[in-house]
Amino acid sequence: MSGPVPEGGKKWSSRLMFLIAAIGYAVGLGNLWRFPYLAGQNGGGAFILLYVGAVFVIGLPLVIAELGIGRKGGADPARAWQQVTKDEGRSPLWSVVGYLGVGASFLVVSFYCVIGGWTLAFASNAVSTVAGFGGTLDFAALLADPWALTAWQTAFITINLMIIRLGLRNGLERAMAVMMPMLALTLFGMLAIAAFQPGFVPALEFLFAVNPDHLTWDSAIKAVGHAFFSVGVAAGVMVTYGGYLGPQDRIGRLAAIIVLAQTVVALLAGLVIFPFVFSVGLDPTEGPTLLFVTMQTVFATLPGGAWLAAVFFMLVVMAAVTSSVALFEMLAAIGEARGMSRGPLLGGAGAALWAIGIGTVVSFNLAADWHPLAGVPLLAEANFFGVLDILTSTIAMPLGGLLTAIFAGWFVSRESWGRMLGWPADSRVLAGWLVLLRIPVPLILIATLAAGLMA
Repeated sequence: MSGPVPEGGKKWSSRLMFLIAAIGYAVGLGNLWRFPYLAGQNGGGAFILLYVGAVFVIGLPLVIAELGIGRKGGADPARAWQQVTKDEGRSPLWSVVGYLGVGASFLVVSFYCVIGGWTLAFASNAVSTVAGFGGTLDFAALLADPWALTAWQTAFITINLMIIRLGLRNGLERAMAVMMPMLALTLFGMLAIAAFQPGFVPALEFLFAVNPDHLTWDSAIKAVGHAFFSVGVAAGVMVTYGGYLGPQDRIGRLAAIIVLAQTVVALLAGLVIFPFVFSVGLDPTEGPTLLFVTMQTVFATLPGGAWLAAVFFMLVVMAAVTSSVALFEMLAAIGEARGMSRGPLLGGAGAALWAIGIGTVVSFNLAADWHPLAGVPLLAEANFFGVLDILTSTIAMPLGGLLTAIFAGWFVSRESWGRMLGWPADSRVLAGWLVLLRIPVPLILIATLAAGLMA
């Protein structure tokens, strides 16, 4: 079977820990923040139908490919791609895909930590309210205060560095072993409360009744884009996590569990949020402020709302951290593959991410009207944060996914994939997987890229 010993001899302590960590990475703010507001804006059930289809047609094949590349080449995404291209006798230029994912992830972490800081601010305020000295947190006022945003961003980065500095097993695994069960219990607890709200039935109808009029090209593109974002492919993390797998681990089955679990959590998030929204007569199409403004308004109107808000926003914080620590772990794996220790490496990376993150911080206040790349048509109206978002989510990550699909489908032999994934070379599962990578996935990602570039 395939695969070298993972970098530095590191391996997951068990398949369960790998699944917990990988699901935690996929279950982030994309599921609790982005998915509900996109579903709300794009027809509810119609968007969900398109999203679920995209997750399994695009996300699952790419997760399998990235885990296989990681197990074959090691936990450093750039070097993993170099190793696989070398072993297959292909042009070393293909290794640019690994660098593209790492670069995109680094920029994503820089602004993700700012958004993660928002979750800390709301959770802290909610807990303070329960203690009797808090109140409604004005989201607009928070965004307008660069000092407050910087403080919360710093706190969020510090939490991640403290976890990852302790290593794979003592840091990442232990943190996930605590946070993921807590996240699951909290989510199901909130779901049980939501089920008794008067808006639960309207929420079910909104989320699962499909109106054909909402099955539009625009909704399809957004569903594909979010499926790609929520599963977390083309960011290097799945390659890193694959680099810690042993040769006996069955990648196809593990990938299916990861993708199914993150999809279920996204649907549960909708079932938690929308019953409260409908119960108090608020608009489900609120958009990006749904989590931070609408939900706070909802809890303020409910009996015991202060406690519900505290529990809910702590859930959001845990979801944010379980994703971000994976990105920090990838950076640590890259450094360790080059002989660097975690402490100095993460200190330098944390400082760089903090500095770049300041650009995102001021994009919501002091530099909201600054357009650093005004001469570039696609980026002409984007501020600093907008530029990073477009470069990563609209260009780099879909492009990385496209190149991964093309390379995996057309430039790696069936026999090699059989050895890398542990599937018989003549199996129907392997044949079907390759068909998806060769035709539907590239075509859909080309359409997504084109739509993003022409927007």
